[in-house]
Amino acid sequence: MRIAVVGLGMAGSTLACLLADRGHDVVVLEQAEDPRPVGAGIWLQHMGQQVLERLGLLQPLRTRSREVSRVDIRTSRGRRLVDVSYAEVPGSVPALGVHRGTLFALLLAEVRRRGIPVELGVRVTGARPAPDGVAVETETGDRGTYDLVVGGDGSRSPVRRSMGVAARDRPYAYGALWSIVEDPDGLCTDELFQSLRGTRHYLGVLPTGLEQVSVFWSERDPARTHGDLEAWRAAARPLAGPMAPLLDRVDHLLPATYRDVVVRTPYRLAHPGAAVLVGDAAHAMSPQLGTGTSLALADAWTLHHALATEPTLERALTAYAAHRAAHVRWYQWWTRLMMPVFQSGATPLAWPRDALAPAVTRATWVREQVVTTLLGDRTSPWHQWRLPEISGAAASPAP
Repeated sequence: MRIAVVGLGMAGSTLACLLADRGHDVVVLEQAEDPRPVGAGIWLQHMGQQVLERLGLLQPLRTRSREVSRVDIRTSRGRRLVDVSYAEVPGSVPALGVHRGTLFALLLAEVRRRGIPVELGVRVTGARPAPDGVAVETETGDRGTYDLVVGGDGSRSPVRRSMGVAARDRPYAYGALWSIVEDPDGLCTDELFQSLRGTRHYLGVLPTGLEQVSVFWSERDPARTHGDLEAWRAAARPLAGPMAPLLDRVDHLLPATYRDVVVRTPYRLAHPGAAVLVGDAAHAMSPQLGTGTSLALADAWTLHHALATEPTLERALTAYAAHRAAHVRWYQWWTRLMMPVFQSGATPLAWPRDALAPAVTRATWVREQVVTTLLGDRTSPWHQWRLPEISGAAASPAP
């Protein structure tokens, strides 16, 4: 098939590689004129690691990452609310603390190694049905017609908007300020550290590559408040505890905003073609559970699997949507439940949270549920989502 992947993000670049390996005619359309390895830390769970392993990228990534095997959440006064380790669930695989730019660079190298065309500086504005497939619209006119257009263009996806499939699409009032800093003394070892003050502010520190950490600060409307470093340090220091020396290494703060996106369906058929969404374009959410990249990689693998094993494009997209539905819904539900308690203006919720969390998380079953949810592969407290397998040399479908 002729396939246009819109967006050179984690899901888009992964999917482009997988589809090219299956013999499809793939092109990637990216709005950045000079895409570079930038961004904050990623908490890459085992599910996402499995997809990268199948691309041969997990070992190279491990050499530039750090294991994150514990979660330590405290109040600003030092009282522990949550302190769990992946080791509490036998067989669980720790997350990796990864610099987003490191993973981006590895995936981009794989795209280029395969000779997949990447058209830069292309600002896609939507996708629409055409007589011979789906046309990709840009600010300067159509960019071509394809059998399948994949929207991997992020939380503000123009492809999603043109498809008209969003049931919910709204920004969160609270986002974050972040910075990557050096940690040569290893203050942050193998844990995600978070310190909370009410529900309006928290400080987070995540191991990010070798001798580096990502520092996160919860903030309402962060794009308007990221300039005054000294004021920020004064506000953050009471929450920093053992991580306080890292604050002095912060020489800039960059804003990050989040969206809450739910779609009625991740695809639209436009015979003889179709458009489909992956990653944040399909299910943007707050990074509270640290599963965004892993979910995006699971989307890419599942869509590739469906196209490789189903006899028609329509059946492949139906299978993709069905296979992803429960998994995505579980993490959307938990994220929406956690946001008011951890990152909102609902300050009174902090009191019962701080009072109940230590007692509740002492229960073995609760601790196991926390860890298994963090692993990124749950569809319910009792069921696990697994990457679908391709057996034999399945042929790619005709459009």
